[in-house]
Amino acid sequence: MGRKLKANGDVWVAVPGGRSERSGHRTVVFLCDSNGQRPYRVAEVPDDGSQMESYLANLGARELDELFERSASLGTPAS
Repeated sequence: MGRKLKANGDVWVAVPGGRSERSGHRTVVFLCDSNGQRPYRVAEVPDDGSQMESYLANLGARELDELFERSASLGTPAS
């Protein structure tokens, strides 16, 4: 399902993204639920071996907001 949050004037859903190109990391993908014209965003998190759904469910609202702020549009690194 995913975790919803409000950011940048839109509603986003955080969903598991899979393994990262960096060893020991995996990704979280943020999909815009309120505006189909927004590109997706990607953030990397350490791979602690837990199920990604559990990882997302256990994040507090503040942690989820911080993860969104660290994410990059279309998965490209922020410049």
